[in-house]
Amino acid sequence: MQSNILSVPRVDAHLLKFSQAGVLILVALSFLLNLPVLIAITGLILAISAIKPAAGPFRLLYQQVFVRLGWLKPHVVEDDPAPHRFAQGVGATFLLVATLVFFLTSAITVGWILSLIVFVLAAINLFVGFCAGCFVYYHLGRLGVMPRVRYDGGFRWRGV
Repeated sequence: MQSNILSVPRVDAHLLKFSQAGVLILVALSFLLNLPVLIAITGLILAISAIKPAAGPFRLLYQQVFVRLGWLKPHVVEDDPAPHRFAQGVGATFLLVATLVFFLTSAITVGWILSLIVFVLAAINLFVGFCAGCFVYYHLGRLGVMPRVRYDGGFRWRGV
């Protein structure tokens, strides 16, 4: 007799924080060194992570180096990974649009502003624990644009 136990979605909270820190470091370096190409690289990293999470460069670095060497340990929690992938996709979009602005127009300030938005939102997520992209995902779900979701107390959300 098989049981009909639904699998509970899970994410590695430490991987999420590692990725946010990676975004902060790369965007800060790109600004400090005036290297817009780092914005393009960060945008591509986020795009890969959103589209194919198992191949995400931050994930691979985290698992193959930091976890293997014992510098970080996974902290798996019940949470839906879809909102986090959505947030990565939004960040990737902002950074890739910033890259187009940097390399195809003379509106360099606009490119840095788009990059700064991603930097600030990643910092808020890393240090405060509020994911603006996840927040947008949940509200789009309530409007029927994304898969239905329901609020489950506090700041925790789950798919229905």
